[in-house]
Amino acid sequence: MDVRDFVKKQEAALKRYRRIYKLLDFIGTTIILYLLLFYIGLDEVFQYLSSFEVKAGTSYDILGMSIAFETLALTIIASFISLIVTVLRHLRDDRTKALFLIEEKYPELHERLRTAYDNAGVENLIVTDLLNSVSLKIKQVASSALLVKGKVVFALIIILVSSATLVYVVDNDVRTTGFTPKELAEMIDDVTGDDNDKPDDFVVLEGEDDDEEGNSGSEDLTGETAIIVVEGTEVDLTLPAGSGIGFSNQEDAEEADEDFEQSSAYEISIISSQSYYEELPEGYESIIKSYFEEMAGN
Repeated sequence: MDVRDFVKKQEAALKRYRRIYKLLDFIGTTIILYLLLFYIGLDEVFQYLSSFEVKAGTSYDILGMSIAFETLALTIIASFISLIVTVLRHLRDDRTKALFLIEEKYPELHERLRTAYDNAGVENLIVTDLLNSVSLKIKQVASSALLVKGKVVFALIIILVSSATLVYVVDNDVRTTGFTPKELAEMIDDVTGDDNDKPDDFVVLEGEDDDEEGNSGSEDLTGETAIIVVEGTEVDLTLPAGSGIGFSNQEDAEEADEDFEQSSAYEISIISSQSYYEELPEGYESIIKSYFEEMAGN
């Protein structure tokens, strides 16, 4: 058997086995994460979050099954985290070549297999003898030798146990009593900086001084002082009832003096400008002056 063909075959088999490991780890981790998220009540938190409160309680028809939004959301979150964990766990596995694993399992091929693989194209007596000896040994090596059966069995046990636990927890609605979903939603808001009560662009503040009746300045736009902050600037939006003149301060509107003194009339006359000078063409001075006098008379 050709040494290089043998190594390529084992590499392909090893990749298949590693995909099996990753798939089993991904499924087991996803189930465990979903179980933990359900146990802490994350599925009940969506109704308290402004971004998801509309979708909370709705269902989706997927493959003929009605799946609640909360179940779908928890599955997506658990799958995403599980994917990251699985990739990180198997990063080192992908760096190990099948050739070295075979040498570990078969000590008689230690260093002989890699030497034969590296010198497969060399033709001399020593290399030929090495290739013949290694070829006889690798005929006894099966691809299944690279499969770690203990890892597969352990992953299957984890999946079965976690699945049974998940079914029990969901059916009996087992939850933690450490904190309520509302408290968890407030923690998420604190982390994300989401404030549902006061938008960033329009914030109502209490007035600094109360009026004579002891009322605060943030109750009503028609009668009481209302101060808002728009882009860092305080604006008084008091609207006097029945005024019809827009936003203003009620006290200022009551104290405004509407009487005014009319300015005295003055005689309209023609005043020549002292700053206007222009040289008139010779011979036309009298005609131009007569024209402007006629215009002034009209």
